[in-house]
Amino acid sequence: MKKLFLMISIIFLCGALMALNPLTTNGSGEEEPAGHNLLTFVVPFEAGGGTDIFGRFFTPYFSDQLEGNPLVQVENIPGGASITGTNEYAQAKPKDGSHLLTSSASSHIPYMLDQSSVDYDFKGMKPIIGSPMGGVVYSTPEKAEQFKEDLTSFEEPLYYAGISPSGLDLVTLLSYEVLDLNFHGVLGYGGRGPSRVAFEQGESNLDYQTTSAYNNNVKPLVENGTAEPLYSLGQIDENGNLVRDPQFPELPTVEEVYIDQYGEAPTGEVWEAYKQMVNAAYTLNKVIWVHEDAPVESIARLQDGAEGIKQDADFIENAEVVLEGYEVLTGDALQKQIDEAFNVSDSSKNLIQAYLLEKYDLDITEL
Repeated sequence: MKKLFLMISIIFLCGALMALNPLTTNGSGEEEPAGHNLLTFVVPFEAGGGTDIFGRFFTPYFSDQLEGNPLVQVENIPGGASITGTNEYAQAKPKDGSHLLTSSASSHIPYMLDQSSVDYDFKGMKPIIGSPMGGVVYSTPEKAEQFKEDLTSFEEPLYYAGISPSGLDLVTLLSYEVLDLNFHGVLGYGGRGPSRVAFEQGESNLDYQTTSAYNNNVKPLVENGTAEPLYSLGQIDENGNLVRDPQFPELPTVEEVYIDQYGEAPTGEVWEAYKQMVNAAYTLNKVIWVHEDAPVESIARLQDGAEGIKQDADFIENAEVVLEGYEVLTGDALQKQIDEAFNVSDSSKNLIQAYLLEKYDLDITEL
């Protein structure tokens, strides 16, 4: 109850900041307040979503920790599932260290898969701070029991309600392919909230939710006997192995489910593609960046501030709720994670592009 109260308080605080902070802009091009000590967080989504809350959560800590205690504003530039705002940041925002970008898996996956509408390159940016996120796949208790006994026994497909095969859903879809699960994906829902409602109303019997949504909205369904978790999507460790999500240590990974069902570890291109997508979408879920060609002293100032944020007692306490207890990454550890996450092999990229085209009639190179 205390955790829920704290989460609600922080979300209301973010809303209050949006309403009361005159520095918050909406990407309309209106004149910004004058000043030499102003930092702008570009968020390529509407205000109020997960990435927006993530960015706003960090703003007071950057103000506190950075030398000079700058004013910090958030500029929301929604559109194109984050691509519009990310493109604008890369191509049009000042490269003097005064503007930062808050990215998410919705920005990472199209970049990795060479989506044609992407006009940004994360190699031209310097990461400042990042954070993982997790996800859990669940079903009805009846289907979960059958899944655990023999996941190949489904004569009728399980129905999965999703948003887009080229977004965060891609990781979950690939997990089904690794397991050779008989499923039918119904895509086009407006968000993970509507997809969960579809499950609750019986329109689907297979769903996933990210950590926060699962804990707040699905665990009550598990407790009242209308849902049961199947596995977590997992995290990628420093050795490139899929491991259990630290926030769901009781749940098996896709690899463990596969071994239990088939008696051997998964191998092959689909398995490798799945692990690479987990790395880019969950182990590296959100990142705050600055232009790489910003002044060296500006980058150093931001990096020093990020290190200070990690040690801030108030941040540590509130991050347990907002960031769901996942450890934030900075410095060399963050750069190493990015290098590994975005290093998708040509074979995995080609496989995913072909998969999207064949199964969902989606040519990502033409989007």
